[in-house]
Amino acid sequence: MLPRRALLGFALTALAGLPGVASGQSPAPSLAPDVKRILDRGRLIVAVAGFALPPFVGGPDGKPQGSDIDLAQGMAAALGVAVDFDRRARSSDEVIDLVARHEADLAVSRLSETLPRATRVRFSRPYLMLRQALLLNRPGFAKMANGGDPVEAMNASGATVGVVSGTAAAADARRLLPNARRRDYPRWQPELVDAVRRGEVAAAYGDELEVRQALTGGPEAPLLLRPAILDDTHERIGVAVPWDSTQLLAWVDLYLETQTTPMTVEALLARPARPAAPGAAE
Repeated sequence: MLPRRALLGFALTALAGLPGVASGQSPAPSLAPDVKRILDRGRLIVAVAGFALPPFVGGPDGKPQGSDIDLAQGMAAALGVAVDFDRRARSSDEVIDLVARHEADLAVSRLSETLPRATRVRFSRPYLMLRQALLLNRPGFAKMANGGDPVEAMNASGATVGVVSGTAAAADARRLLPNARRRDYPRWQPELVDAVRRGEVAAAYGDELEVRQALTGGPEAPLLLRPAILDDTHERIGVAVPWDSTQLLAWVDLYLETQTTPMTVEALLARPARPAAPGAAE
């Protein structure tokens, strides 16, 4: 067995060979891999909806515009990198898929934070809270409900409710309106809103922003449409990152907390209207 002094000498010799130790300095800390990958690439890849989703995502001629586009550009600028938008997704679930497959660093596009989605990706703190809502056919609902509660009337009558395919609202409608018949539509505007106007469905299930936007669609809109805001519901809208991007998620949370102002429905409604990209489908 070697004497204790000899063992100490061997240990000091080994440590002297490590970078920074011989000079008495600690090794420089390295960046977390998920953030380093973005900085080394020099670009932040952001998955967004490849369809018009005003006021969050839109823009003509393939140029992304909207509040979520502004948010992504701000995060890229804070990281000191350029931003590339991946617009292949044709539904909100497909936006999540791009992140889950590590084909994008993060995703925005009015993404609802749901339990099924959270099994595949991580979500940031919400940057917007929305209440869910029904857009009712005013004449038809007056006959059906006779002044009653909209949700109770829809369940009691087994009326048809329209939803947008591949959205969190579609799943919520099934839970809140189990007795109603459900009909899927590709987009909120114009297909689903027009279906409510025609009385093709008794109501459309969405959020308060979508419903309030529909009520501004011409002078006849308030005569044909009625909103029903569901005050006891809350929809969290956040940024999605891959499940293993824990450091990036912490950075996004800090960015949202310190570098942005709270997003509100009123502020979103006040944004100037942008033309939708031609041929966009939701």
